[in-house]
Amino acid sequence: MPGNGKRVTLADVAAEAGVSMSSVGNVIRGHPHVRQQVRDRVQEAVEKLGYRPLAIGQNLRYGRTGMLSLAIPNFAQPYFAEIARRTVQAAAAHDLRVNVQQTDNDLERERDASDAWKLGTSDGLIFSPSVISDEEIEQRRGAMPLVLLGEHSKLTTVDRVGIDSVAVGAMATQHLVDTGRRRIGMLGHKVFGDASVVSEREQGYQDVLDAAGLTVPFPIIEVTDWTRTDGLAATRQLLADGPSFDALFCANDLLALGALRAMHEAGRRVPEDVAIVGVDDIEEASFSEPTLTTVAIDREWMIDTAVAMLGNRIADPAAEPRQVSTPLRLVIRDSTCRP
Repeated sequence: MPGNGKRVTLADVAAEAGVSMSSVGNVIRGHPHVRQQVRDRVQEAVEKLGYRPLAIGQNLRYGRTGMLSLAIPNFAQPYFAEIARRTVQAAAAHDLRVNVQQTDNDLERERDASDAWKLGTSDGLIFSPSVISDEEIEQRRGAMPLVLLGEHSKLTTVDRVGIDSVAVGAMATQHLVDTGRRRIGMLGHKVFGDASVVSEREQGYQDVLDAAGLTVPFPIIEVTDWTRTDGLAATRQLLADGPSFDALFCANDLLALGALRAMHEAGRRVPEDVAIVGVDDIEEASFSEPTLTTVAIDREWMIDTAVAMLGNRIADPAAEPRQVSTPLRLVIRDSTCRP
């Protein structure tokens, strides 16, 4: 057993646990395909010897800093605030710190975020792009360890934790059809930013209506951004224009919360007169009146997976890139189905 101030190494842990160094590395990196018996032995050895991994199992001779970067569009959006919070938690479990950047859906800021030479002291980047093209990401990233988040990018040359937005739109709309709604409108066509997310959610919405033999009751309502204020203003205008509808699929929860406020102002009952569904399952969705039915995107799974993927990429730059899709689930609350 090491002593006299000698730094404990990966080899020391492997010898103590009676396993290979690669098995120790897999446990430290959080690799999912490790037998529990091996995991327990390695963890016992780590605690006994006082081993402290650096940068997900890499030691200083590899030049790792123990710092990751996260680039997201907007801290003010609860969805992205939760992503940032979870990233810090997940990184801390690997003894890592996180540098968080806000890109504000701005192309130049996203270019800065994706430039490998601007990564500074970080070992890798988790990036949720909204306007930059895949071609630019590929051009700028160089050999930088990179994991992409969300719907915008479709790159297959890098690790990516995606979201199936067609499935999001279909899941929300199918629920409205299943509850007997027949004039289902959609709110949330953004006039700037990430058009791919909007178009995919619109596609899922349209596919379900087509399959049910239903028509779109009015053009998909445009908004400047996906905020409560935009949802409120757009729904007020929709009600003033007077088209008949009995349900709204809103592209995110903030729009849906604004729509709920507009319905209340107009004396329209939810869900008796109009059912409303959002997307994201932010915390506020369970506290609104009525509480909000929503398509939940499993952000904890998304971020835990992204951090683990980035750690694996740092450890093995030549590994085959992986693309996975974040789990979704429908959370049914009072805005569509009163008890």
